[in-house]
Amino acid sequence: MIEDKVYAARSILVVGAHAFDAEVIAGPLAAVAASRGAAVTFLHLTMGEQGHPCLIPDHYCAQKEEEAAKAAKRLGTDVRNLGLKDAFLPNDDETALKVCDVIRELKPEVVITHWHGSWHKDHRAAAELTRTGFFYAALPTLMRSHEAHTPQLLLFGENWEDDDGFRPEHLIDVTDGFEAWSAAVHEYELARGLSSFPYVDYYSALYRLRGCLRGTRYAQGFAAASHSWNAGAGLFAPPAAKDRKP
Repeated sequence: MIEDKVYAARSILVVGAHAFDAEVIAGPLAAVAASRGAAVTFLHLTMGEQGHPCLIPDHYCAQKEEEAAKAAKRLGTDVRNLGLKDAFLPNDDETALKVCDVIRELKPEVVITHWHGSWHKDHRAAAELTRTGFFYAALPTLMRSHEAHTPQLLLFGENWEDDDGFRPEHLIDVTDGFEAWSAAVHEYELARGLSSFPYVDYYSALYRLRGCLRGTRYAQGFAAASHSWNAGAGLFAPPAAKDRKP
């Protein structure tokens, strides 16, 4: 069961297009995993600095860096920022290699990012960059600062902007992480009413809905990579102990 596999992981990486995205696609899950001893890192590709109606991007970027750090502290996670430009997130090999380097350095067993079916160009780019970075991280002949690493699992979280074709194949119980998540996202002005979209209401209701279907108080829905993707990524993984010849 994927839920058991996720919560058995020692290291988890969540890649978001903007600060706040990682927190909603996997924040409650991250809080549960961190409380059980996992090292969880949020990688914000951009800070989402173009999203304030009044502040100039540089000022809002600084504000969101502070908000992201406070949110991560409440969730028990680490946080990193690639410092790329909001609304102009490039989907190219150079950027994918930056994601690759983080994967190789942190060696996560589980990687979570956006679903690719989004009207938001940065979200689509984040999904593709993570998949490509995952692929590069596994290539044993690709020389970087850290040795090759193949995560065991790639999952795509649920975001209201990424609903085109999204199917929640796996529902993971996040009941124990909901309160920490609620406190964490309220560190962001975005959750406190900056936007006309009611983020906290939407995601609280969504997690409750998924929990009803999972048979728990709260749950998060995730899509998984295809069987062919898993087989292809697995080509570079070391053989499991049971498959090794004596």
